Amino acid sequence: MSYSFDYEAMDADGRPLKGRLQASSEREAQRQLESQGLAVIALDPAKAAASVASRVIFQRGVTVQDNVLVLKQLALLLKAGVALVSGIASLRSQAMHPAMAAAFAEMEKRLRSGETFTSALTAAMPTLPSYVFQLAAAGEAIGHLGEALDDAATQMAYEQRIRQDIRNALTYPTVLVTVGVGAVLFIFIVVVPRFAGMVASSKKPLPWLSSVVLNTGMFLSNHKLLVAMVVAALVAGVLHTIKNPKRMAQVREQISRLPMIGQWFLEAETARWASMLGTMLGNGVSLITALGLARDAVTLESLRDRLGQVTKLVRGGQSLSAAVSYQRALSGTAISLIQVGEDSGELPDMLRSLAKLYEDTGRQRMTRFLLLLEPAAILFIGVFVGGIVAAIMLAITSVNQVAL
Repeated sequence: MSYSFDYEAMDADGRPLKGRLQASSEREAQRQLESQGLAVIALDPAKAAASVASRVIFQRGVTVQDNVLVLKQLALLLKAGVALVSGIASLRSQAMHPAMAAAFAEMEKRLRSGETFTSALTAAMPTLPSYVFQLAAAGEAIGHLGEALDDAATQMAYEQRIRQDIRNALTYPTVLVTVGVGAVLFIFIVVVPRFAGMVASSKKPLPWLSSVVLNTGMFLSNHKLLVAMVVAALVAGVLHTIKNPKRMAQVREQISRLPMIGQWFLEAETARWASMLGTMLGNGVSLITALGLARDAVTLESLRDRLGQVTKLVRGGQSLSAAVSYQRALSGTAISLIQVGEDSGELPDMLRSLAKLYEDTGRQRMTRFLLLLEPAAILFIGVFVGGIVAAIMLAITSVNQVAL
């Protein structure tokens, strides 16, 4: 096991040098410096530990980007010919997150004791997606571990991008609706009651629109606590839904049935399935295992159920394209691409092409949706606010008998 050491030394010309090196012990570190013709002034292994300890104070959780980065780095080292244990030891010393450093230390320990890389990776980083371990096992078996880890990192980054696209797409409408509702509530609670007081002494009947708006405003203004409780209950309900997997599954199903955005949501899920299946097959994972893992990555229950039936049909001897066609799990274009891939022996590449096709068309569909959503939301809010203003003006002019 190697450790980090901070050193101060002087070269042959008397110039002071500072730096950090890796060595198995303090004596070995001193030997390394002396072999370079340096006179050691100070060698302190405690500084490396202090550096890690100082980062723990502001420690954050390990993100998907962290996992993608370290897998990419390890894959690059392995493809460059670096020994597996040496590569892991190097990443351990360079890890910026304490949890990452501990995980690589655990992997190094297990590898030196004779365990396989897949076993060490599973024990040290159990939160990684299950397909990463399958890809690592397949790559380790055929001697292409670097390529397998690179594909695993690419797939993780792809899934993260899909999730981020979905999150961004849903955030914009949510913000518009929230701002619109907040503006309307403010007008009803703060503005409308001021005008209601101006026409309260009049005995003349008000237009029905003015009466509805003014009475609603006065009710909301007089029951602010009730309004606050309703808003708080709605917020709590939304948060509870987000944290509840079953409720979120129901929400995703409802979204998938909406026009335009529902189709994009379905295409994004299909692209995720195709990308993962293509990556798994390209690294030597068996078709049945790859279908099961790709199915588990799908979040839409209706699509996941159909893909589960596809797996059963393939296990029973049917081709993938025939099973998908029978279950009507994908579009005609997708079935055609899968069949071409099966006939040409290039199924992994065709699946990746299918994922790219769905990703591109889905992004275009989402762009069109957002282009329509903004003016529609502005128009809706404008009509609503304009209706309130018109009701107030009608009330004032009716009381004062001003002709419009």
